[in-house]
Amino acid sequence: MKFISRRNIFFYLIFTGFILMNSCAQTPPYEEAIKIIVTPHKLSVCSGSEDNIFVKLLDKQGGPLFGMEVKAVSISPTVATITPKALTDATGKTTFTVKGISPGATTIVLSVAGQKATMEVIFIEH
Repeated sequence: MKFISRRNIFFYLIFTGFILMNSCAQTPPYEEAIKIIVTPHKLSVCSGSEDNIFVKLLDKQGGPLFGMEVKAVSISPTVATITPKALTDATGKTTFTVKGISPGATTIVLSVAGQKATMEVIFIEH
């Protein structure tokens, strides 16, 4: 019976780690087109309340992008704030929470890998 040497074990562990690291999250090349789908496109809620927006990321073949960090910014944080970032799940989806601060309108900018999508948020008084 032949024993496996420490060198071979080390090689197998490094190889397995490399495979696992590359398979856990998809990072498309910067120039690859990512389709950012935001639902709803326009949100109207009362000030002081919260609501969710949903984002889905697809690659150029229409497949979901897993483990991608999506960043979100409110252009007018005095009107509304949003969860600053979230990771996509296995289906390429993630959720953000928008919180109304005061009546008015703002634009939410969502970005990933150098690409952006926007949505409108309008907060009204009760």
